[in-house]
Amino acid sequence: FVNIGNTTGVALYGSRGGLILTYLTFSLPFAVWMLVGYFDSIPRELDEAARVDGCGPLGALWRVVVPAAVPGIVAVSVYAFMTAWGEVLFASVMTNDTTRTLAVGLQGYASQTGVHWNQVMAASLVVSVPVVAGFLLLQRYLVAGLTAGAVK
Repeated sequence: FVNIGNTTGVALYGSRGGLILTYLTFSLPFAVWMLVGYFDSIPRELDEAARVDGCGPLGALWRVVVPAAVPGIVAVSVYAFMTAWGEVLFASVMTNDTTRTLAVGLQGYASQTGVHWNQVMAASLVVSVPVVAGFLLLQRYLVAGLTAGAVK
């Protein structure tokens, strides 16, 4: 990223854009692999019925197939978010003091002489609030995905 910045002038090292690009590099292949399996489980008859009703290929995709795949998309999105939210290795190497993530910030409560456990626990609770809130908001989609094929 330093060489790319020197060559092109696009600062990736020490920026959020570089960290996002790194997370995409690791999350996107797994997300695509998971979604291909989920999209393959959606019956082709839904797509054919939409085409018979007058939808084009993109209309059938956006109006029929994607709404049927919402539970899978939500599950993969939650996985990708959780992977990026708690990741420390790349965030500690590729960020500076102004762009560091919360997971790296938690390391600041530990020093060579000891760990400030009170502050670590309080900060950990605050860091976990967005994850819990997101899970509670998206829980109905995950449950719908688990029970989608249960009854014929």
